[in-house]
Amino acid sequence: MGPMSLRVGTYLPFSVGCYMNGHSYLDRRLRRMGIPFRKDDNAIVGCDDPRALQRLADALDERVLHDRASYWAWRLAPSFTPRERKLCGLQYRWSVAQIEFAQDVIFRRSAPLRNLFRRATEIGVALGGATQTRQIFGRRINRRYQGKLETVLEHRDVGHPVLRAYYHTSYVKQYEKGDRLLRTETCLNDPYHLGVGRLLENLPKLKDHLAATTGRYLAQQAELLDSTVDTGALAALAHPIAIGNRHIPGIKLHDDRVIRALDALLYTGGLLGDWTTRDLHARLLSRHRLSEDTYSLAQLRYDLQKLRAHGIVERIGNSRRYRLTTRGVRLASVLVKARDRLLGPILATPAAKASQRSANPSRVEGALRKIDKALDVLCEEIGLRRAA
Repeated sequence: MGPMSLRVGTYLPFSVGCYMNGHSYLDRRLRRMGIPFRKDDNAIVGCDDPRALQRLADALDERVLHDRASYWAWRLAPSFTPRERKLCGLQYRWSVAQIEFAQDVIFRRSAPLRNLFRRATEIGVALGGATQTRQIFGRRINRRYQGKLETVLEHRDVGHPVLRAYYHTSYVKQYEKGDRLLRTETCLNDPYHLGVGRLLENLPKLKDHLAATTGRYLAQQAELLDSTVDTGALAALAHPIAIGNRHIPGIKLHDDRVIRALDALLYTGGLLGDWTTRDLHARLLSRHRLSEDTYSLAQLRYDLQKLRAHGIVERIGNSRRYRLTTRGVRLASVLVKARDRLLGPILATPAAKASQRSANPSRVEGALRKIDKALDVLCEEIGLRRAA
C-alpha cells in the first residue's frame, strides 16, 4: 500500500484507525509489474499501459484493504496470546470512517486550466447552493435535514482557491493541482450521508456512489460552462413557436412570471431533480412572498406549458412530475442571472428622457450613442422590451 498510518487506541477496546492512499497502492503495483508511468505528487499523469492501470485501480477492493489493515493491526496493535484470542474471540471488524474519490483532468498547458477554473469558481459560487448540492449528491432534502447545503470558495486570498459544495459534513471539492491538473474530489465523512452502511463490505457500493457524485458534478459544471449565448439558443427563446394548431409565445427577459418560476427551480432546495406543479407553486409563493391571488396555480400551469414547449422543462413519463432538461438548466441559469445581475438595476431605475444631441457633440457623447445603438440591437435579439 505504500506509506500508511495506523492510529491505535491506548485503552480497551484498543480501536484502530488505518489511513491509506490509493495512488500509493497503484505506484507500488505498477513498479512491480515494470510498467513505466509518470507521477506528480499523488497523481498519476501518464502511463504506458492505461488499461493495466485501470485494472489495478479496480482491483483495489475491500479484500485488499481488509488484508493490509488486519496485517498491520496484528503487528502493531496491543497483542494477546493465542489462548486469550481463542477465549475472547478477539478480532477487528473494519468499517469506513472517511473515504475520498478523485477524478483528475490533465491539461497540456497551464493557461487553459487557470482560465477554466477561474470561470468555474465564478459560476459555482453564483449558482451553487442547496439545489445544486442536492442534485450532485442525488439525495432528497426533507424537514429533518440539519446539515450544510452551500457552495463556498475557500483560500481565495492565498493563491490556491478550493471550490467546495457541502452536503452535511461531506463535500465535493475542486482545485488546481500543480500547473496542469484539475482535481475534482468527493470526500465522504459519513457513509450514512449516501444511505450506505459503514462496514468495509459496503465499499463497492460506496465507490459507485462516489463515482456517480463526481460524474454529476463535472457534468453539471460542463453544462454551465458551455456558452448558450454564442450558439443563438438564448435569442431563439424570444421567438414564438407553433405546436400543431397551438401558438406558444416566446420567453423574454421581461416576462416576470417565467423568470420567477425559473428562479424558484434553480435556487430552492429539492426542486432541481423532479417536482410537481403544486410543489413549485408553493415554493414560488414562499420565495417571492406572493399570494395565490397574485399568482394562481392556473397561471403557473400556463407558464409551464410555455417552458415545456421551448424544451426547458420535461414531463417524466406518464407521471405528474416534471424536471428541468439539461438544456433547460443552462438556459435558465443564463436567463435568471442576466435578469438579476444586469437588468435588475436597469429596470429598477426610472426611465430617463433620451438626451438631445448637442450642437457640438464630443467624443464621449459619440461613444455613448454607439453604446445605445449596440444595446438596442442586443435588446432586440434577446426579446427585451426597450425602456427608453
